[in-house]
Amino acid sequence: MTMNNETVLDKLQYLLGTLRDGEKGFADAAEHATDASLKSLFLERSTQRSQLASEVEAHITRLGDKPREGGSVGAALHRTWLNVRDAVTGRGDYQVVAECERGEDVAVENYQDVLKEADLPADIRSVVETQFAQVKASHDQIRDMKHSMEANK
Repeated sequence: MTMNNETVLDKLQYLLGTLRDGEKGFADAAEHATDASLKSLFLERSTQRSQLASEVEAHITRLGDKPREGGSVGAALHRTWLNVRDAVTGRGDYQVVAECERGEDVAVENYQDVLKEADLPADIRSVVETQFAQVKASHDQIRDMKHSMEANK
């Protein structure tokens, strides 16, 4: 038996918040990175998250709801804390990459949470699985980049 429409919409809204958090987080990372290739990568990922968010918004609308504005409260608080910390300590490329990895950890966990739902409708599951593959690949690339930067310190 598939879950009811309201539960599906809650799961999609949850992922939409995650994607918007990622879009903002990567845009912020691009702003703070000094290395041109990192800036480019982070802008590319911000655009990717925007595109994924648009796809989720379309499904939310198709199911009869209005996409919620903004990301999660937790992410906004985290970004505020980082901005305060950075005003005091500064932010180098390694720190920016490390923060991106932490954000990607959360995104991967959020997608896994939604995919654990056995009753997710097949069409929505397919979209979520496809997006999860992209988010996971991004996570793994950023994690490996962070480890490489640690080794070269």
